[in-house]
Amino acid sequence: MPNAIPEPTASDVVSHYFDTFFSHDIGRTLECLTDDVLWHVQGAPDVPTIGTRHGKDEVREWLQSFPKHFQPLSFAIEHTFEHGDHVVVVGQFSHRIIDTGREFSSDFATICTVRDGKLASYNFLEDSFGLWNAFQQQPDGVSATPTLACADAPRTPGL
Repeated sequence: MPNAIPEPTASDVVSHYFDTFFSHDIGRTLECLTDDVLWHVQGAPDVPTIGTRHGKDEVREWLQSFPKHFQPLSFAIEHTFEHGDHVVVVGQFSHRIIDTGREFSSDFATICTVRDGKLASYNFLEDSFGLWNAFQQQPDGVSATPTLACADAPRTPGL
C-alpha cells in the first residue's frame, strides 16, 4: 500500500493563505478560498479595506485594493489555535498608510473557518480606531484622536 499524503490541517490551510497573500499573487490567494467565502474586516466604514465581502469576486476587489492603501512593514504570527475546522491566529503587524504616509501598528486576531481544504470564512480584528486615525490627513504633530473633556461633561446625580 503506497503512503498516502496526509490532508492539510485547518491551520495548514490558513498558513498557506497568509503565504500566498504576502506573495502578492492574487490568483494563488483566491485558490485558497471557497467560492462562497465570507470575508470580514472590522472597523470604520470610511477606511477602504473595511467591511464584509461575499465570494471570490468581492475578495478579489479587496486584494486589489489592499496594496493601493498599505505598504506592509512587518507581520508576525505569535500563536495559532485550531479546533476542528476553526482556526484563530494571533499576532502583530505594521503597515505604512500610502494615502497619509503614517505608520500603523497593531495586534491582530484572525478567526477562520476551513471547509474542504479552503478558507470558508475570514474575520480580521485589529485596532480599528488606530487604523481609522492613521488614514486621517492631519498637519504634522496633530492627532485625529478626539479629546474628551470629562470635567466639562454633565454629571448624572447618583453616579
